[in-house]
Amino acid sequence: MSLEKRNLYRLPWSLNDNPIAWLEVTDVCNLRCEGCYRSTLTGHKPLEQIKEELRFFKRWRNPDNVSIAGGEPLLHPDILEIISFIAELEMKPIVLTNAVKLTPEYLVELKNAGLAGFTIHIDSHQSRPGWEDKTEAAHNELRQFYADMIHKVGGLYTIFNATVYPSTFEAIPDMVQWGHQNFNKVQGLVFITYRTAATDTYDAIDVSSQRVDMSQLSYISESFNEEFVTGPEVYDKIKSICSEYEAAGYLGGTQRHDSYKWLISAVIGSKHGVYGSVGKKGMEIAQLLHHFFKGTYLAYLSSSRIGPLAFSLWPWDPVVRKALGKRLKDLLFHPWRLFSPVNLQSIGIIQAPDLQESGLADMCDSCPDMTVYDGKLINSCRMDEYRLFGGMVSVVDKHNIEGR
Repeated sequence: MSLEKRNLYRLPWSLNDNPIAWLEVTDVCNLRCEGCYRSTLTGHKPLEQIKEELRFFKRWRNPDNVSIAGGEPLLHPDILEIISFIAELEMKPIVLTNAVKLTPEYLVELKNAGLAGFTIHIDSHQSRPGWEDKTEAAHNELRQFYADMIHKVGGLYTIFNATVYPSTFEAIPDMVQWGHQNFNKVQGLVFITYRTAATDTYDAIDVSSQRVDMSQLSYISESFNEEFVTGPEVYDKIKSICSEYEAAGYLGGTQRHDSYKWLISAVIGSKHGVYGSVGKKGMEIAQLLHHFFKGTYLAYLSSSRIGPLAFSLWPWDPVVRKALGKRLKDLLFHPWRLFSPVNLQSIGIIQAPDLQESGLADMCDSCPDMTVYDGKLINSCRMDEYRLFGGMVSVVDKHNIEGR
């Protein structure tokens, strides 16, 4: 199946009915990742402000889960109370972390507070002490360490994400194959394509049409001479080593009709291998049924063990039918595998904002990662522009701005 929008389900998420709320609790961090979207300007956010933002999300966003982000959210002194308050509001608390602070004892505390799961960011461009010279593939050892730790505690689902740079693009299969070896421990993988604007090429213009110093933004570089990796290229790379993998849902861009900003899949497999994927129709049914029964759309799998339920979609989803056929064939020759758990593992591909010739960025249409700023919802990846310049900046080629 080719990657064409007619073969994918356009996810029904919107500004006011979106499965994800992005809560920023601090801009303090204990690592420095290349391309990070957040500078340290204000420190830890007060607890009462955080609670007010959560009430805002509950009223205006209708989320299934809250992504607790930063900075490094585990550095916030009130993180346990924040997690408990989210759970009290009947939303799933998910911590986005670099995992440096995680220990088995701390995991138990977080779980007891009501935590639903983690999205753990690990890649080779983080300047982690002791890991600076390790390859992207070598970082699977670190991913395994945290996957084993969380699995041992139990009851928490785990997603690993990584930024994809031109230098790490070829390592994508290593991470995917590692994930498939851990179907029972890892509920998802996310690949985020690296983007930057270079100060040797562009100047920035603020909302009042004045030049601003965009070098203050942490995701700006002095120069960049490589080709950015795109979402479809990541898709093709995964497909090259896993023919059963298939994307099912997508979000497009705000500026380009042909961009894929989010690509979502759910792969069906077990420790014996991958059987297939959920297709367009299966993704549509899952979203609509979750909204019908739970009142919210779905972004995170609550458990990898719901894999067998995916096969129930076979009458409507030809992609699932193909996966079921492979499963039945496997059982015909290996009947004892009937007792091996079948799991679901999501694979997400996010293509970060792309600069256009107009100076605007192609953002994610119906962006899932919107946060609260000054009483309104804004794109979290652009919040530093609001904090420093009062709103999103646009960029122009230096050669075209002379005399402005």
